Amino acid sequence: MTKKQSNLTETTSSVTSDKQKSPPLNRKKPRVGVIVACLGEYDSKALRYAILKLNTAQSFVEYEIVYDVPEDHEFVARTRYGGVVRTSYIKQAIMSFEAEIVQRPSELFKNIPQTPCDRYLALCNCELESGVYLFKPGDKIRTMMVGSWRRYFAPPSLLEFIVDMCIKQGIAEAFGAPRSHMPSRGCIFDYNDILENTRNGVLIGHVCEECATYMAPNNPNWDEIKKLTGGRWLGDPSDPFSAYCELQRLGFKVFKASGVRDSLLRRLIDTVPIQIISKLGDHVALGIAIFFALLLGLKNWGKALGG
Repeated sequence: MTKKQSNLTETTSSVTSDKQKSPPLNRKKPRVGVIVACLGEYDSKALRYAILKLNTAQSFVEYEIVYDVPEDHEFVARTRYGGVVRTSYIKQAIMSFEAEIVQRPSELFKNIPQTPCDRYLALCNCELESGVYLFKPGDKIRTMMVGSWRRYFAPPSLLEFIVDMCIKQGIAEAFGAPRSHMPSRGCIFDYNDILENTRNGVLIGHVCEECATYMAPNNPNWDEIKKLTGGRWLGDPSDPFSAYCELQRLGFKVFKASGVRDSLLRRLIDTVPIQIISKLGDHVALGIAIFFALLLGLKNWGKALGG
């Protein structure tokens, strides 16, 4: 497969002497790379912002948007346009796709050796024939299928659900992931066989005693985890620098939209009534002014005739 050159980075010479190379950065945080190339119509600037904003809300993991993706790979083509995909195909295609994803960061960027992320989450606009929406077909890569998303699943919106899944992947990479469990406790690690049933875990954001005990040996930062789960990563709506307010400025109505951006109908519902009321007010005021002007004019005309 031919390798596609990214247009988002500077090109560097493929041959560089050891003297010119800088030592790789000694990273202390685990890194989670989020692949949005397979999202198709569900990708948006609001979603990318929300994922990267998580880096300012906690200190135990670092999130990255993986831009350097082999977009001509068959895995991308089969998972970004909706439809049902067989699990066996994902398992077969992910091997070469993951190999390219992991290999690309090993190239020099500005003479600095890069390193792959510790974990990858590929967001895919498709659904599996089994109905499963999240599984690990590769070594470092997990796939999350959002093709079965429907409007009535909201709230939360699809954007908030995706961000919540990114949060869970970060917690799992930093502190270890307990096995998903039944029954549902409103826990972020509840087992849900279909996408719709994840609503409670996303909205409540609880970490149950069983999962907390599993993670305890790795000394998780519970204060930061609590600030992330249950939608609390959105921050205070009264803070103009919060993720909540920034998403509003990016055109996303938090907990209203059913996808990762407002639909045209939703935008019309939110904006047209206000505009109509404003215009009606202007026209009514103008009509009243014209009415009284005409009334006054007629009176004056009547007086002139009577005189």
